[in-house]
Amino acid sequence: MKCKSKDKKLSGGFEIFMAEDESLVALIFRNTVYVYDLASKERILAAKTVSNASCAIVSPDKKYIAAKNTSGTLALISMESGLELCRCPMEKCEGEMPFFTLDSRHVIDLDWGGRVMLFDTESKVHTVLDNTRPLVRCDFIHYDFFSKRIYRFMARDFGNSPGIVQSMVIDEKHLDPEHVEFTTLRKFPFSLPDHMKGVSFCKSHNYWLDLGKKKIIRSDKDFKVKARLGIPKSNSISEPKKMWVSPNEKYLFINYGRQCKDVSKVPLGERKNLPDLSVLFDLQSGEIVKEFAYDYVSDFTMYGKDSSYIYNCNLERNIYWDCRISLQCH
Repeated sequence: MKCKSKDKKLSGGFEIFMAEDESLVALIFRNTVYVYDLASKERILAAKTVSNASCAIVSPDKKYIAAKNTSGTLALISMESGLELCRCPMEKCEGEMPFFTLDSRHVIDLDWGGRVMLFDTESKVHTVLDNTRPLVRCDFIHYDFFSKRIYRFMARDFGNSPGIVQSMVIDEKHLDPEHVEFTTLRKFPFSLPDHMKGVSFCKSHNYWLDLGKKKIIRSDKDFKVKARLGIPKSNSISEPKKMWVSPNEKYLFINYGRQCKDVSKVPLGERKNLPDLSVLFDLQSGEIVKEFAYDYVSDFTMYGKDSSYIYNCNLERNIYWDCRISLQCH
């Protein structure tokens, strides 16, 4: 099976926000948010906002955009006018992508320390919903809109450390700081799943990459292991750098980066000449669907029941980000 695709380049890059109903995509670059209609692939908004923006999201009712920058400041933007309505410094800490509640009134923000914060779009004030830190540090925090839960990976120590995975239900009934609470799902006796190498939250399962055992781990939504899958064979001479599994679990995307067994042994001036490789696989058969010649892919996601994909890649060595959307994957 080969992928017959037609690429369309979009402005913006790094982290992709896709609306839960798959109607819109939001991207950022420096101090600009770009919003695209996913059906027509046409840009519907470009709005200036906070400097050094790191991510942007769109409310379920399509009335607001929330953009966050590397200082943790949250900006609220009108989708109708493109004008900024207000800014909030939150807890002044960068973190992972925030999300809107289903009623579009609140933004839930997640910082790298593991805190969960709430911003009220009507009162324009924020509160800390949860600031508990049961272990030494937070490795990763993420909202999964399939299960409507926040997952938090807490480490017992610094470095490659064991720890626990916790979850918290978030909806309109769980916005009171007195009642929100993380529940421990699983304790890891060795190292936690490495989100830098890829933890995918799909519709029915979660996946992560275990390079030490050369396996892709499939778990249920409570992180109980259901299967250990072999990493498909590719034309790469490098080990996987990062992976993504598509929402409906049909495809596996792996970024291998520069094609060299040990980049550290290559002189700096010669590294730019090394070829790059990323590969899209059929998850069940392990068959190669398509190869990409990009050195660093920051985000990859699929939509339309895993029929199409959108990805961000770094072109011309850190000069700019390039986001492309491709169709007809099968």
